[in-house]
Amino acid sequence: MPETRMSAAAAALAVLLLISSRSFAAEILPLKTDDATLLIGVDSARTSVVTVVAMPAPDPRQRPGDPVRRLVGTGVVLSPHRVLTTSSLALRGGTFNVLLGGGEKRAAHVKGVDRQSNVALFEVEGVALQPLRQALPQSIAIGSWVAVIANVNITRPQITLGRVVGRGERVDFPYSGEIVEIEASTYPGASGGAVLNETGEWVAIVVGRAGTASERSSGSAILGPTDGREEPTDLLVALPVDQLQRIAEDLDRFGSVRRAFLGIQLRRGGPVDTLGVLVEGVVAGSPAENAGLKAGDRVLALEGSVIRSADEMTSLVRTYRPDDEIEMTISRGSDIFPLRATLGAAVGAPPATPPPGRQAELNRLKRSLRKLEEETRKLEEQIKTLEAPAQIKTLEAPAHR
Repeated sequence: MPETRMSAAAAALAVLLLISSRSFAAEILPLKTDDATLLIGVDSARTSVVTVVAMPAPDPRQRPGDPVRRLVGTGVVLSPHRVLTTSSLALRGGTFNVLLGGGEKRAAHVKGVDRQSNVALFEVEGVALQPLRQALPQSIAIGSWVAVIANVNITRPQITLGRVVGRGERVDFPYSGEIVEIEASTYPGASGGAVLNETGEWVAIVVGRAGTASERSSGSAILGPTDGREEPTDLLVALPVDQLQRIAEDLDRFGSVRRAFLGIQLRRGGPVDTLGVLVEGVVAGSPAENAGLKAGDRVLALEGSVIRSADEMTSLVRTYRPDDEIEMTISRGSDIFPLRATLGAAVGAPPATPPPGRQAELNRLKRSLRKLEEETRKLEEQIKTLEAPAQIKTLEAPAHR
């Protein structure tokens, strides 16, 4: 990433983070400048970025005295009794605790897990917690400076300054929605950490690493004590808060994320089809069948977006939620027409009808060809019938003179 000059707000954020990381017990200063919002945002991490401890279920093969392996990670307070963290901490049959500053421990239990986005939602017992102040959707831009806050030390969160270097989908990340790429030097336990923008607002949660960033980069720095260890610069993968809110709503209500389901099987592989994508199968009773979509149709566009491949179609459908209504542009034979469908939920969706084999496809094409030939023959006969009277009338015309 090319070097750029740090903005005044980012520089102020760096100083404030450094002060906060070294003396985390200090009270919020009564500043009257714009920098006060930065300090308030970072200071709120004391109670809003917490430590999550997961103990695995008892193992009958374990002998007395054997050490018990526990997982420790970072969580972010979403609401007074809800904490978001990574799905790796949601151990099946495990016991969970949320640790706060001052040694306070709260029992917690899993409300829902989504392995695809690597997000888990926990319900926390006891007195209400303080959520982080959320930013408006789409408020994090490429090139902006951010603070990444993790908390696996309980009493002293780890804070680092980084920069947003990308937004969009990643082919190597299973989540199909938009992600944020952040270049930052990080501590162990950064996954699950909060990402704050220059005004101290919560913009994203770190859900993974995409590898080590280029050695040429100088866009990030550790702002807390490093104990003499040189931390590598990583490319972090984070989910923006607007998508986290949607995920959390489903996890809280259903225990899993309900993803949109149309119910078609598309032809994949080969060159990108410039004439839409071919529907090879339709699930019985699916939204696609209910809307009138048939095998052999071509989907040319979805909500005005031109479709050029099966992967493009799948990605677009996944941006919607169950019960959303979509409009597709369909090509069937010589007709092109709009078709509306109300999306269902992908959970428990029945399997699609297997696509026809090579011979079956060949037979279908031959039948279509024979049908076209028959229709052509009928049209030619109709044309001859219509032309015949005109010829006779022309020949008889001189007899009346």
